[in-house]
Amino acid sequence: MPTRCRPKRETLGVKAAYELIEADMRAIWGDMALAMLRKRLRDVRADISSLTEADLEKVVDLLRERTLPSIIGEEGAEAKAKQYRAWVANGS
Repeated sequence: MPTRCRPKRETLGVKAAYELIEADMRAIWGDMALAMLRKRLRDVRADISSLTEADLEKVVDLLRERTLPSIIGEEGAEAKAKQYRAWVANGS
């Protein structure tokens, strides 16, 4: 009986998910996006070089709660956070 191999799911990785979030935020805020992300990294006491999935999830939560609503409204913030969470989940 032949053994069936499941195709490996392609994953982004935490770093790649962070880079996607950064690129998306740059489209909204331009160069200010980097400062906003660095601020949220400090808030969760994380560093980009050793970023974990849990750290990035916390960053997304803070973006959703504190950063995004003031620029794109509550609904827009929720939509962006959902997209960002999907990228993070795919990176695991």
